[in-house]
Amino acid sequence: MAETAITAVLSKFGELASREAAVLVQVGNDIMLLRDRLEWLQAFVRDADRKRRLASDDFTRVWVRQTRDVAFEAEDALDDFFHKVDLEAQGYRGWKIWCRYLTGCTTQISVRHDLSDKKNQEQTRPDIRESQGIQDRAYTWGMDLFHHRSCCMGTIRFISILGETGIGKNTLMFTISSKIISNHEKHFDKLIWYNMPPNSSANDLLKQVYERALDKVPSQEEDTDITKKLRSFLRDKRYLVILGGINSITVLNCVKASLPDNRNGSRVVLILEPESQEVARHAHTLNKRVGADSKNIIGSTIQLGRLNENQSAELFCRRVYGDNYSKPRGYKVSYNEQVFKITGGHPLAIVVLAGLLRSKEMPVEWDSVLQQLMPGVEAGESQGNKIAGVLLTKEKPFEWDALLQQLVPTTEAKLSNRMTIERIFSTSFDDLPHDLKSCFLYFAAYPTNITHPVDQIMRMWIAEGFINPEKGKSMEDLAQEYLKELISRFLVEVKYKNECEKIELVQVHNRLLRFLQSEAREASFIAIHDNTDVLAPAAVRRLSIQNDSGNYIPFGNRFPKLRSFICRVEEGEGASATPDMKNDSKNILRKDPLKFLCGSKFLRVISIGGIRLSELPDAIGDMIHLRYIGVTSCDLENLPSSIGRLLNLQTLDIRNSKVKIIAPKFWKIKTLRHVIAKQLQLPNSVGELNNLQTLHGVKPAENWGGLTCPLDNMTNLQSLELHGFNDANHGVALERALQKLELLEHLKLIGDKIPSSVFTAPSLRCLESLVLHGDIKWAESSSNTSNQSPEVALGICELRPNLTQLKLNSVSKELEEFIEKIRPHLPVYEGPTRTDV
Repeated sequence: MAETAITAVLSKFGELASREAAVLVQVGNDIMLLRDRLEWLQAFVRDADRKRRLASDDFTRVWVRQTRDVAFEAEDALDDFFHKVDLEAQGYRGWKIWCRYLTGCTTQISVRHDLSDKKNQEQTRPDIRESQGIQDRAYTWGMDLFHHRSCCMGTIRFISILGETGIGKNTLMFTISSKIISNHEKHFDKLIWYNMPPNSSANDLLKQVYERALDKVPSQEEDTDITKKLRSFLRDKRYLVILGGINSITVLNCVKASLPDNRNGSRVVLILEPESQEVARHAHTLNKRVGADSKNIIGSTIQLGRLNENQSAELFCRRVYGDNYSKPRGYKVSYNEQVFKITGGHPLAIVVLAGLLRSKEMPVEWDSVLQQLMPGVEAGESQGNKIAGVLLTKEKPFEWDALLQQLVPTTEAKLSNRMTIERIFSTSFDDLPHDLKSCFLYFAAYPTNITHPVDQIMRMWIAEGFINPEKGKSMEDLAQEYLKELISRFLVEVKYKNECEKIELVQVHNRLLRFLQSEAREASFIAIHDNTDVLAPAAVRRLSIQNDSGNYIPFGNRFPKLRSFICRVEEGEGASATPDMKNDSKNILRKDPLKFLCGSKFLRVISIGGIRLSELPDAIGDMIHLRYIGVTSCDLENLPSSIGRLLNLQTLDIRNSKVKIIAPKFWKIKTLRHVIAKQLQLPNSVGELNNLQTLHGVKPAENWGGLTCPLDNMTNLQSLELHGFNDANHGVALERALQKLELLEHLKLIGDKIPSSVFTAPSLRCLESLVLHGDIKWAESSSNTSNQSPEVALGICELRPNLTQLKLNSVSKELEEFIEKIRPHLPVYEGPTRTDV
């Protein structure tokens, strides 16, 4: 898939435009020629990608691959130019060589542009979504299992939900559990849901179940027997445990042994793929062994099947027209019939196809898309040349007739369910705008059953250069629009919204994710490894490590073309290093695991989770393209002083680390947009950080003194979390600084005295979330609002019209007046009442 490669190069021109005019004069003509050639190629390559998937044209496959390689060379040339500009500030040496190289790229692109004259542009493209098709019968059956009389008494019981991928197993369970929570809040004391990643051990599964039961990360205890801890915590509780991904009877036996049978109607639900029928049968056997009611044992397995034609039409119409749709009439009825013929009643295929059509015009574009997806259409196209070749070997007419009779049923036969869904996926993917394709492909860097924090994924998009800048809009706002577009197309599902109705977690359907990973490999967009294959090619541009075994093996080779390194090692017994070190907690890896990155001068993104690091390598300061650094290691204690040389850095996310001090030069980086830490010291002197929007987990230096503080240089802050301050050393300066933060939406303060301006300052009208730990220090003018005129004594509802979340650890008499006024308008309020104080 060459289109994403070309898009990546075109995105660099926006960065180039921001460079000094004197720099651009020397390469201006070549740059414009290169951009024009790439834009022409991008227009033609879409149709080539579609033909490449059909594997019907070897010429097209070669053309796409070579075009992608040239686009990669052009990107390398541009990045090398940026590297020279940043490093060779005196004289900009080496430009003539760079210009000749750029001209060579332009010539190669011209050749491929001439070859592309044979390509025709295609106009029809579509959308996507995870299946939510739930059969009423299965739903009713499931509710009966949970609300049967035996649910309030009797032994622990296992329930298996079986069905092919995309049939709606998770949606069914989510609907049932939501119903239980909303209508029967006290039905279960604990609800635990965990999807087991591939290659995980039973011990890893039990640890995750225990962590979710606690609703927090457990502390390091001497007792490491996870079975003992889990049974102890769940003793005397009625619990509902929902587990996905179990494909081993051995793992199921471990789960059974680790959960107490409290004889109070607890339930364990297993969400299983068709190949795990043995696990379902074993769960059925476990129910018999514990002496469950024989009448209920029959219903311990829910087998989800496909929808009939009426159910298919209802699901399709709800997805296209909305829940309050009117029954289709006239020619619209035929669409329901065509959809059922294409999908065979498979819920995922129906919903995906509905998302594909809902943004298209009816009937012209609908007819075109449905005709394209009709079974047998492209099968015939791909087999036409093969049939002709076979016929040429036959001489007699009756041999032709006999052969055609054998081949016709093959070409006209319905495509398999897998092929149907893949074709809908590919058509939907092709319909995405160029830049949005790269954003969507980025999810391929992560394994299945993963929810993605929205802020992190969007910041990585920005760092990669996927977001095209627009005048008057911030990059974060544009990234939010990109994400909402993916959601509206049903490519990405919202998993969680916070109290302010902002999207926090999203997920991609596992079936769709596998398609993305296949596309990413084909396009050389990203190389995905489990780290057992340590010989990744040196030309890789994005490298993703997905390892659930807990062992990380450092790479021995270098990656000079690397742009992104995304590593997700499941934290466990072996997450520290190689197997021989896994039981020695003192052997914390330091620089060696990332040594192979030292030669990656084009690196833009480093995202590491699960590797135990105490510090990052000193050479990180030479990676001047770096824009995003995210390290979740709890053992990280130091950052090298060279980090101050990262003049393009936008995000530093070390929220779980022990880092307390960063080199002073770091706070002079003008491009900083997000700094997230845990206990990082904020120095008295910082640069003009006008781009900084997020500052979390920081504490002030010993004494700010005077009336100024570092926050005065961060006037565009939108989210601030400050702790460890005291009124004597920081109070006056903090209160004055808060009144300047007019864009602030989230504020969390932890100190001895909280300035009353958080409630009274008119400038903080954008505040949506306010979390305070400390006593409010009221000024004399604001401690008594009863003697003030209505114009002066504005109520808190007028001062904080956007506030949706308020969390306090103490309430004074003065504060109680404010709370009484605003509490009816607050969706979320947590804090003591006056009687508690």
